Amino acid sequence: MKGINHTVKLGLEIITPTQSGSGTELFKELDYIERNQMAFIVDQQASFQAIASGNLALDAQLLAGNRLSDWVNAAGQDFGYRLPWLGSTAKVPEKFREQLKDAMNRPYLPGSAIKGAIRTALIADWLRSANKANIDLSRQFPKRDKNGRAPNPKSAAKYLLEGLTGKDAKQDIFRSFKVKDTLFANSELRLTDIRWLNETRWRSMSQRKSFEGWQQADGIYAEVLQPEALGMLILQWDGFLLSDISTWQQNGTVSAIAPKDFGDLRQRLNRHAEYRLQREIQFYKEQGKPAPEQECQRILNMMKADQQSAYLQISWGSGWRGMTGDWASDEQVKTFRELFNLGRTGKPFPKTRRLVVSGEPKLPMGWVRFLPYELVAEKLETQQTRQQANNAQSAWVNQKLAQIAQQNRSPEKEALRGKTLAEAWQALPEGEERQVALADIKARWQAEGWWEQPGGKSAKQAKAIYEE
Repeated sequence: MKGINHTVKLGLEIITPTQSGSGTELFKELDYIERNQMAFIVDQQASFQAIASGNLALDAQLLAGNRLSDWVNAAGQDFGYRLPWLGSTAKVPEKFREQLKDAMNRPYLPGSAIKGAIRTALIADWLRSANKANIDLSRQFPKRDKNGRAPNPKSAAKYLLEGLTGKDAKQDIFRSFKVKDTLFANSELRLTDIRWLNETRWRSMSQRKSFEGWQQADGIYAEVLQPEALGMLILQWDGFLLSDISTWQQNGTVSAIAPKDFGDLRQRLNRHAEYRLQREIQFYKEQGKPAPEQECQRILNMMKADQQSAYLQISWGSGWRGMTGDWASDEQVKTFRELFNLGRTGKPFPKTRRLVVSGEPKLPMGWVRFLPYELVAEKLETQQTRQQANNAQSAWVNQKLAQIAQQNRSPEKEALRGKTLAEAWQALPEGEERQVALADIKARWQAEGWWEQPGGKSAKQAKAIYEE
């Protein structure tokens, strides 16, 4: 029906460590500090505000030290979030790749990245089906020009994709299919050690050479979403566009590539996932690497036993096959290798895999599944309620509690029910911050059972101030 969007709510569950990077690196003592053999990502604004509102002179603070950890200690409380290790604990690195986060510092997977992976998988599945049906697409494959020059590798598939899906966004058959960002909680983030497998050997990223043992070959570190992390995924089909495709779709493109509904999407994604996993299992078997082979087999077995979910590999770490869709036949890949001089003659292609260390390097990156919402509704709703409660907390209250507790050398719980906090709140100018702070304080008091029956002289005086 025109003007009506068909919306499907799903759960997105992380199966293996997944990262959609921000494009930046975080550095020790600039962005994070070490706490109990873990990285602690510092909320620098909150830390500096706590210092500024403290009772020490600014020159004393400046003389206390110039490292980030010195400033965090001066604030009297760790503002930010801790980043535990995934798998074995190791030495906190000097830097690592950051996971993408929103303005409230919550990690998320962009809808564009998820849609891109879906699009790639669906095109790959359709092309394999087209090859089986003996549909001739050779004229759209990349080839040398009349002067014998190869096309630009970055745009090699341009004509093929334009012929299948459309030349621009207005004519793209995926225009009617939309994917929203999927948010996760900070507690789902982990720090990982990632190693590069080149066939049977391990590539050192700093020394630019390979070793027999992975322990001798350093990789990189990254902040990732951990396995079993769960977020809400929303897919939409635009009813207005679908009501008359002929008015906007490019002539000759294949409308069947776009998903019709979640049932159709699940079937085709799983078909592609099975194809990819079987090839990965074969690769690791040939290279004599049983640990990642078994992990890929585990995912494949999980998918075959699951009749309701869709499986997909997304984002960073999915490799060359993830970007191209792994749609070309072995003979076509051979032709493309000769055309673009890809890899070394006689060697497998692609030969490199990124594996997360969990005891040993074995976890492929980026495998997720889309589950029907009813299977995860309770868990997602509980998670959302907890997140809303955290969001409702006042930054001013958190900072003031830390300051009072530091000054009085007492627990924050005592500071919460005391008169000092109430007087500080009373001194706030009228406005939104004052209202949010009062609502937060009242909610905390009610959770402790103090609001109706404040015990002690200081608590009664505090409540009287709040009720003025």
